[in-house]
Amino acid sequence: MTGFLRLDAPLPLTDLLALEYDGLLQRLTREVWVAADTIADPALRCAALGPAPRPRVALSHRAAHWVWWGSASGRAPALLEYTTHARRRMRAARGAWTVYERDVPPEERIDVDRLCVTTPERTLYDLLRAALAAPDPAATGRHTFTRVPHADRHAFLLWLDGVERRPYAARIRALALATIGRERAPALTQ
Repeated sequence: MTGFLRLDAPLPLTDLLALEYDGLLQRLTREVWVAADTIADPALRCAALGPAPRPRVALSHRAAHWVWWGSASGRAPALLEYTTHARRRMRAARGAWTVYERDVPPEERIDVDRLCVTTPERTLYDLLRAALAAPDPAATGRHTFTRVPHADRHAFLLWLDGVERRPYAARIRALALATIGRERAPALTQ
């Protein structure tokens, strides 16, 4: 995708940081910048990440959350997370990524700019599953939903109502309801 400035191509890190500090660039990943007025959408974020490190993995968890809804800083997480399409062992590799050895069926993954990403609903499910192990699951759950629009929250709750026979489904449903509840749509006019 055009419009990216990559580290050391053509500018060194010091020049890229200077342009970022001057408000002319925004940083998307550790090595990719775009013009400050660029609106980052899922396709742009996926293009900034580049291809997956291994075949048959889907971008998931916090990295997929960043693809769908961005982050407060605008930057991708330092550690990219992937989940295998089918539960299988993978060899460890050095790099800024990790792989969860779980199943991601075809209906729970989407190709975005040639990068396989878990659907928004599956992404939230994975993050809430991880939140169950946090010291304060409710706070972690609330943080997960901070940038998620109301429509996506509602779609997740509808999707979650249809989830059965999956590990932690009941606990995740309870956490989701405790975190966001069955909130009403925000009023468009006052």
